[in-house]
Amino acid sequence: MEDNPSIRWRSRADNVKPVYPFPNQSNLESRRLDAQHEVFKLRLGASYRAPLPETPRRVLDLGCGTGIWSREFAAAHPTAQVLGVDLSPPAERSIHTETPSNCTFVKANFEDDWEFANSEEPFDFIYVRMLMAGVRNWPRLFQQCYKYLSPGGFLEVFEGLFELRAEDGSGPDDSPGIRWFVLGAKYLTDNGMKWDRARDLIEQLRDAGFNIVEDMPKMMKLYPDTADPEADRKRISTQYLNDMNDIVKNMTDKVCQDASSTVTPEEGRLLAEEATRDLTENCERRGYHTTL
Repeated sequence: MEDNPSIRWRSRADNVKPVYPFPNQSNLESRRLDAQHEVFKLRLGASYRAPLPETPRRVLDLGCGTGIWSREFAAAHPTAQVLGVDLSPPAERSIHTETPSNCTFVKANFEDDWEFANSEEPFDFIYVRMLMAGVRNWPRLFQQCYKYLSPGGFLEVFEGLFELRAEDGSGPDDSPGIRWFVLGAKYLTDNGMKWDRARDLIEQLRDAGFNIVEDMPKMMKLYPDTADPEADRKRISTQYLNDMNDIVKNMTDKVCQDASSTVTPEEGRLLAEEATRDLTENCERRGYHTTL
């Protein structure tokens, strides 16, 4: 147990094998994740969509990252016990943010057996968001979720495709941005992480025993979207564009240093510079977007 006045944190796995392709202990990545959280809240209108009871008892945030979702949920539901799980939970990230007393973080690899869970005290709500670059075995993960979820409980999965698309039909030959994301997708595939896993989730959830309550695909534009609240439209698009650019900057080193990489570190650095410039200057002209 770490003696920290603002963060309750315990370690269950010092030998976990990291698969996350981003520098997950950097301040830059932490800022990206927190900004991404705000974008998703604004575009979806809430931090979650599950029709929960007013007083959920036990809540699990898988891949909690900086812990921002866990903290916010715990603050809004003071009677719930919220557990955030991550390979690098907030205490390791040195995020000095006040944590509600009903929120705890644990270091663990949730692709292994869930030593942090107890089937006699199941969770009422399990939240999964943007783990496409950190999960190799989704069917087993869903089986674990089903095992430790209370009858009538909810699993919410918020995932997307690691794919940049253009409404004007641009492809990797004429778009540095799309070309970089093709390279990033190859890195994920070569390391056992299926970049387009979101296309399979409904079937895999059903195979694990879940009933599908809602399936809501969402186009995430990198430029102002008229579907967003007008007062927040510019801020949302700017933050999401920054998110995409930060993904390029934060992931390029690992992509280029991988044994299966088809580009040198110098070629990767130049492509990353071209990609971020392309996303910034041409996002609206080309209609760049991702799909969640």
